[in-house]
Amino acid sequence: MNSENSSLIFRHLDYASLNYSPIIVEKYYVASWRLATPWLSPSRDFAFGFQKSRDKDTFLLSIWYCKIPDPTIVWYGNEGTAVPRDSRVELNADRGLVLSDPQGKELWNSESIVDVVANGFMNDTGKFVLVGGDSANLWESFKYPTDTILPAQVMETDGVLYSRQAEANFSKGRFQLRLLNDGNLVLNTQNVPSNIAYDAYYTSGTYDESNSSNSGYQVIFNETGHMYILRRNG
Repeated sequence: MNSENSSLIFRHLDYASLNYSPIIVEKYYVASWRLATPWLSPSRDFAFGFQKSRDKDTFLLSIWYCKIPDPTIVWYGNEGTAVPRDSRVELNADRGLVLSDPQGKELWNSESIVDVVANGFMNDTGKFVLVGGDSANLWESFKYPTDTILPAQVMETDGVLYSRQAEANFSKGRFQLRLLNDGNLVLNTQNVPSNIAYDAYYTSGTYDESNSSNSGYQVIFNETGHMYILRRNG
């Protein structure tokens, strides 16, 4: 990983601890040009940190495949909006991940934290997890997919994937993949920037009006590369 792609600075952390120890509360990471090691999963397949935007002095808070020559981003925060150099993300006990600009203005946070966060961890499935004191998962990136679903990831009802506006622009684009409340998996376009969804141009047909237990409720992407819709009755 070269200095252009490596864009995470770790403050007050022992270098050797970056690979295997959980991220503890009050640690923060700063978006910078300087070469630094991002937070890695134990296998080093995935990394969490700031990726530098192409041809710009801005950075995207993201998770990416770390071992391939051109790191592929699989999840991002702040709705895909890149942030200025010297922005930082901090692990907060009460609010989880908090992203702030260089002046300290909050830009994004991991919502739905219902307990005190003890630590965070980047695991080998590509999922970033926030864990409470009782080791219960309080938040995970898999519950908030962006434009990618990974093996071992499950999309729940009302889950949605968005295309990006361009290869290097991670803002929400025109296309959506959604699992509707009725159990259908659909592909549709949407109006940008109003986010109003248009009629689906593909429907999975997994809605049973006469018996809702026959309708879909999860999209499964398993570790063998197969994707399928799980019905409520199994």
